[in-house]
Amino acid sequence: MLFISQLGLLAAFCSLGYAVLGCTIGLGQERRRLLRSGEFSACLGVGGLTIVSAVLAWALAAKDFQFAYVAQYSSLDLSWYYSLSAFWVGQSGSLLLWAWMLGISAIIFRFWPSAQPSQLKKTAFAIILFYLFCLVAVLLFAADPTLASIGSPQDGRGLGPSLQHPVMLIHPPIVFLGYAAWTIPYALAVAGMILGKADADWLRQSRSWAIFAWSLLGAGIVLGGLWAYEELGWGGYWGWDPVENGSLLPWLMGTAFVHAGMAWRSRGMLKKTAISSAIATFAFCNFAAFITRSGFFSSLHAFNQSPLGWMFLILMAGVVLGGCALLARRWAALAPERPLSSVWAREWWIGIFILLLILLALVTLFGTMAAPVSGILLGRQYIVEAAFYNKALIPIGLLLLLATALAPLLRWGNRPASSQKKALAFSAGAAMAAIFVAFFAGVRHPLALAVAGLASFAVAAFAGSLALDVRVRKSGGIWRGLLSALRGNRRQYAGFLTHLGLISLAVGIAGSSLGTDRREAVMHEGENQEWSGWTIKLAGVTQRNLSDKIVVEAKLEVTRGGQAPYFLRPTQNLFKRTNEWVARVAVHSTWKEDLYVIMHGGEADGQVNLTFVENPLMRWIWFGGCLLGLGAVLGLMPSRRIAKQRLSVPAPHANMASAIRQPLSARDSHG
Repeated sequence: MLFISQLGLLAAFCSLGYAVLGCTIGLGQERRRLLRSGEFSACLGVGGLTIVSAVLAWALAAKDFQFAYVAQYSSLDLSWYYSLSAFWVGQSGSLLLWAWMLGISAIIFRFWPSAQPSQLKKTAFAIILFYLFCLVAVLLFAADPTLASIGSPQDGRGLGPSLQHPVMLIHPPIVFLGYAAWTIPYALAVAGMILGKADADWLRQSRSWAIFAWSLLGAGIVLGGLWAYEELGWGGYWGWDPVENGSLLPWLMGTAFVHAGMAWRSRGMLKKTAISSAIATFAFCNFAAFITRSGFFSSLHAFNQSPLGWMFLILMAGVVLGGCALLARRWAALAPERPLSSVWAREWWIGIFILLLILLALVTLFGTMAAPVSGILLGRQYIVEAAFYNKALIPIGLLLLLATALAPLLRWGNRPASSQKKALAFSAGAAMAAIFVAFFAGVRHPLALAVAGLASFAVAAFAGSLALDVRVRKSGGIWRGLLSALRGNRRQYAGFLTHLGLISLAVGIAGSSLGTDRREAVMHEGENQEWSGWTIKLAGVTQRNLSDKIVVEAKLEVTRGGQAPYFLRPTQNLFKRTNEWVARVAVHSTWKEDLYVIMHGGEADGQVNLTFVENPLMRWIWFGGCLLGLGAVLGLMPSRRIAKQRLSVPAPHANMASAIRQPLSARDSHG
């Protein structure tokens, strides 16, 4: 099996090398036979990567320690599913996964059934193949996952305890698939500039891939936060770590690209912004790989120091410089087709939204690079604390929430109609009411009050937009009108749903950041602890000796306000292979708050050291992530055009109907 994997990797390298030459020369010289041979060779190359991936996965599951990679990241006592997850734990395995996913994505992109494969698609395919060939070259010459072990090891080192968590079974593959998918919008943007096609065709072809990649990266970020929250045992979920920032940067720029593309399709505006953000998003995907793999950054999540990261920095530089050169060449052709018509037009606020996203990305980039760059230039590292990011995030985040909340009731190219102005006034009233309710409920922090108001504004605006749409279509009844509105403008409401997801995230982040409370306690068996309305009793301490670890568990009986008691079981785990103690937290979650318990250690007499953390509104963060994913799925579903569908509107509502039809006619307004 070792020889088969090595042969597959070599075959992938040779096949993809020929595919790049065949597709590039075949396109340039219009030699159809050469082009077809290049495409066939690309399929062979992806087939070679598939063989390597399948063999490595089999070796991990079967614990074949002839593979050096298996010996390094697996062990006999490791369960098969965590052994399989070691595929994406190491440098070479994760890079192989990235390359394989990119290869599969490239084949789907090129050969997905369409009316006629365009020159744009073929050119973009050649660009994708070149990047894939670079990844495979890095695999073959710098990070070979098919290397043989030295000697004949009977067991491996095993997987780090913190990585033995259910989230780690899906989090890394989702992120790498997101990075792979972002290659396609970038390739289409570059292909469009190479061919001189400054139209929206490349946007049309890239839309689904961009939303797919954006949603994957968003899901990866939320899952990474969930892993940190449950596994690292510090009570938080986001620490502005360099690797965390590395995945956030392409997501921010990808969000900017999706919205700039909407403005281009609907109004012929923000063309340069759309292309620039497509280039920047893919560049930041490579920058994330540089952060993780260079050893240049101090991070819990990064690999050891290696030259791999610097190779990705070179790729990033090539992406940026090449993209900027092409953009400068096509600058005049990318002029906007019409000027901004009104400050209250949707495209104006989309421009503000994009500007704020870019500003947030620059702040994140500055904070990430501050320590290593200051160490090189000044001889002393200046660490940027989380407080720096949080202070910068507050004004930017509030403005982003405002733009998000306004979007459903704004029109393309014009001011809101009278009916939409009334809905805006109603939404503003709902926001003020929410602020008063929050204030009288005991909320005093200005930021919390502002987020409560903006969240209520966004929900009311979404409801108002839907109500106006239903009013136009209700000739067959309200429920039929609602169904018609959701079907006819599914992509728009899918986009609004993702906005509600962002609002939910903001509510959870504000609540958990501003209202967190913490208590350290030393408890004996049978002792009660009164804290923040909870009565917490240490019911007992038990110890279990398992095959791979020793588990010390504290059983806590928790009651509050006369409700039925429930039990929490935080543990300390001694992993025998590494002789390392790892805490496993216990969490009880409601829509109002989380009770988060960390066990630090225990004594022979039943005494344990515990930390209790009250984290308000944490469930809203995970719920927001689900809404983001649901909105993306609905936006990706293929649309069904209903021929000759017309709206019958009574004469008294003609003005309102014309006002609403205008934004409804601009399909895909938020997706």
